[in-house]
Amino acid sequence: MKTETFAGTVENAYGQPLSTAIKFSGSFEAYESIEEVKEKNEYPKDSEIVSFVNAKSKASKRQAAMTSALEAAGITKPDLSDSGVQLKTMVKVLVAAGKSEDQALQIAKATLGL
Repeated sequence: MKTETFAGTVENAYGQPLSTAIKFSGSFEAYESIEEVKEKNEYPKDSEIVSFVNAKSKASKRQAAMTSALEAAGITKPDLSDSGVQLKTMVKVLVAAGKSEDQALQIAKATLGL
């Protein structure tokens, strides 16, 4: 086993943006081989493996079916060529940089010529 570390920041909590991002970090002991996993009695049961594989397959097929249904209904994923997406993206970035929602909206509209 080897110690691995992780770190990140929390910018939203419980559906609300935080006024200041909160940093966190930690570590854990990572397995390096299947033998270590079995030795520590962490190896999943066959039924857990089957459930995992089925869930992965279902998620993939569900996403494909949802995308297909949306396309059939004429709904496409917006991209940055859409001025509305550009505006929302710029506002989000400016708010993250410390601007108020109103300031961000004004700056974004002026920059995009809207």
